[in-house]
Amino acid sequence: MRKIIRTILVFATLLLSAACQGEGSLSVNEPWARPGNAGNVGAAYFTINNPTSQPDVLLSADADVAAQVEIHLSRINEDGTMEMRPQENVPVPSGGSLAFEPGGFHVMLIDLQQDLRPGDTFELTLTFQSAAERTVTIEVVEN
Repeated sequence: MRKIIRTILVFATLLLSAACQGEGSLSVNEPWARPGNAGNVGAAYFTINNPTSQPDVLLSADADVAAQVEIHLSRINEDGTMEMRPQENVPVPSGGSLAFEPGGFHVMLIDLQQDLRPGDTFELTLTFQSAAERTVTIEVVEN
């Protein structure tokens, strides 16, 4: 009888483990930032991949290289001018990805505390509603 119970427990553990690993987890890929000078603004970009079956929400961003860090969306208005607006949060769709790129969503680094030169790196922490925090290393690149 013990052998049967042990076999059932092993089988149940394997099934549970497979179910938990079947879905990937939210990840942040291809992080980069533009060069910038201390006292000015900078911007960071990346792609959020969410292979899970649950949508998530990016709530905030933080980095020591700037006095203030905000999530922004740039878009072209009807009159052809570029507009940039802070975002309270950004929905991340399930089973897809969301690009933070020039001319769209980006992380605004306000009042840079140091120069950002090509080749420099810094840590950016993104806080999500469900996936909690993800810290990524951002590389400064000339574009």
